[in-house]
Amino acid sequence: MMTKPTLPSRRAAPGFTLVEILIALALGVLILLALTILFARNSGNQSELERNTRQLENARFSVDLLTEDVMHAGYYGAFDPDPVIADPADWTTPDPCAIDVDAQGWNTPDPPVPTSANPAERVQIPVALQGIEAGTVVGCLGNRVAGTEAVVVRHAETGAPTTLAAGLNNNLYIQVARCGLDTSRIRAASVPSGTLNLRLPDCATLNDSLRRLTQRTYYIASCNDCGANDGIPTLKRVEMINGALRTMSVAEGVENLQVEYGLDTNDDGVADNFVTTAGVTGVAPNLWQNVVAARLHLLTRSTQTTPGFSDTRTYQLGPGEQVITPADGFKRTLMTTTVRLHNVGGRRE
Repeated sequence: MMTKPTLPSRRAAPGFTLVEILIALALGVLILLALTILFARNSGNQSELERNTRQLENARFSVDLLTEDVMHAGYYGAFDPDPVIADPADWTTPDPCAIDVDAQGWNTPDPPVPTSANPAERVQIPVALQGIEAGTVVGCLGNRVAGTEAVVVRHAETGAPTTLAAGLNNNLYIQVARCGLDTSRIRAASVPSGTLNLRLPDCATLNDSLRRLTQRTYYIASCNDCGANDGIPTLKRVEMINGALRTMSVAEGVENLQVEYGLDTNDDGVADNFVTTAGVTGVAPNLWQNVVAARLHLLTRSTQTTPGFSDTRTYQLGPGEQVITPADGFKRTLMTTTVRLHNVGGRRE
């Protein structure tokens, strides 16, 4: 009798127990959590690096732009005011908010009468640099931060000159005489104007070269986009262009501006001592026309706070001007630079 072959026994397929599955899930969650923390920290570090870089860029840009403008203060092309204007009464300190070109401190009568007892008949010119003390109310400096100073910079445009035909209405231009027979060495007027009739060296051809005069006031505002009330302190500039005042943001995050002024007391073109804005008293030699240098102090901060950061340092913005920063989480940078007014100082050397 034949026997039925026996089949091999089936073994149970290998697998994971419930405990092993739970352990694997726990390890996976830990790994994902670690990766998430690492990614979050890297993102935070990247964001912080971008904030710091942006703050430093704003600080450098504001200092560079303000330095370049102050450096050119008192530039009037081929016109040298010092030999003509020796009486301090001929220097004016006009309203920084002046829109009317006649109110911007220039008076160039034809012909000038330097010996007249009436200053209105002499050539008059505004000072190249003029400080505005903290606390002084100036109507066109909107949202100005209390305790900060402002500075007015005046000069002619430094680029290529324009022509009479290309001059724009409601802007102030200067024309310099190149003919020795002209009764005036300079004219300042809005165009079109028949008073801009000075000539070239041949004394027969009209000098068709004009330079627009600029008056720019730099100050600290409490907001960049003030319509949205963003609360970001910003360095701003006010300038009259085409008969209207225009306010533009220069660099956000600048929260304080203080200025020292270098006075030339012996007419050699070199600053003999530096004083605060209050130190330019209007009594010789502490006069605005004697300022040949400026020391700028700008305190900037980041536009966003850094979690866990507390700044307890004390910043010195000039003599007697201390700013103790609150523990508000903003990182700050103090920028200080000294600028020489090359045109004013160079003419005195």
